[in-house]
Amino acid sequence: WSGDYDRWAANGLAGWAAADLLPHFDSATERMRVHRFEEFEVQPFHRAFVDACEAEGIPRAADLDSLDGGVGVDVSPVNIVDGVRWNASFAYIDPVRERAHLEIWHDTSARRIVIKSGRVAGVEIIKDSVMTVVSCDQVVLCAGAYGTPEILMRSGIGRSEDLASLGVETQVELPGVGGNLHDHPAVTFEFDASSELVTQLDAFRVAHGWLPEEQALAKVSSASSHGPFDLHIYPWVEPRPDSTTGWAAIVPVSLLTPASRGRLRVGPDGGVVPDHGYLAAPSDRASMADGLATAQRLCAGDQLAPLLGTRLNPQQPDEGIDSWMTRTHSHYWHPAGTAAMGPAERGGVCDADGKVHGVVGLTLADASIFPEVPRSTPALPVVVVGERIAASMK
Repeated sequence: WSGDYDRWAANGLAGWAAADLLPHFDSATERMRVHRFEEFEVQPFHRAFVDACEAEGIPRAADLDSLDGGVGVDVSPVNIVDGVRWNASFAYIDPVRERAHLEIWHDTSARRIVIKSGRVAGVEIIKDSVMTVVSCDQVVLCAGAYGTPEILMRSGIGRSEDLASLGVETQVELPGVGGNLHDHPAVTFEFDASSELVTQLDAFRVAHGWLPEEQALAKVSSASSHGPFDLHIYPWVEPRPDSTTGWAAIVPVSLLTPASRGRLRVGPDGGVVPDHGYLAAPSDRASMADGLATAQRLCAGDQLAPLLGTRLNPQQPDEGIDSWMTRTHSHYWHPAGTAAMGPAERGGVCDADGKVHGVVGLTLADASIFPEVPRSTPALPVVVVGERIAASMK
């Protein structure tokens, strides 16, 4: 949603307003081969889900990839080409792979950034089981919301107590490293697929030669939403050995604007482990309960009920919805925020161009720099981060 990025810009992150990012979204969408399923490609469970949402009053809206989209349901745009998910390597590395000045090393691990007198001096790597240092004066680090802060900590950048626990000398005191960890929490309703659904899925597979398991997505608003929507409902089907029919139908709800925050912590073995703090905030549980009530109505409606069998993850007797979601919640695979953009005095780790405070030559470019995870699946926004940071470095 455009308001997510506009809020970043309003808080001092120049160049991150939705209007600034729109050219990068357009470029990323093209290079990542994003396209829409045709109607004939929509498999029966997802067609029924879309119909159920419309019966519930959730409008059909082909704007799931629009920064100005609102409440609605549709079949998600995808970056699948000939059955393969198109990734950033295909989109950005393959076109330049043969350039003479570019070397790509596989099976190589980055251990830490070598810093001397506040400047990048190299990268310590392990290649072919041998540790060595590659000398350089500029590094772009993009190891993700878990890997980037861990490498920063090993490099002496972070909270002094964390660094001491790792046995690392402090180079730059930045307490925000590893903090602000958050993700879109998710809670799922899980059912046996009914025999009717399995019959329909088999017929679709025979007719089309494949079966997409996840397609439709609904954007829904809870009672406390501070924007046009704050929840996703994104069903899928999957082979399941504990199902009587061999297939399960999953209807998850995810909160896109979590207030809960966690932290990457140093474990007893010296490794860095995530403590997400999922659903710690009462407001998160209240919003999630709204979404679960909507999902329950969808599952009980005329469109979906015939396709759903026995519930595989029921609540225990006398267990309230709050207790059940706290016990069974998972995530949406969207960790973010652990090296966030912003002033160091407010917990920021890098500036609006991804440059790490206090280290010359070190730039970050991944989901770790999000101050708040956008209310979307962040695969494309992370590609946009790469586009935006690359543009700032030219």
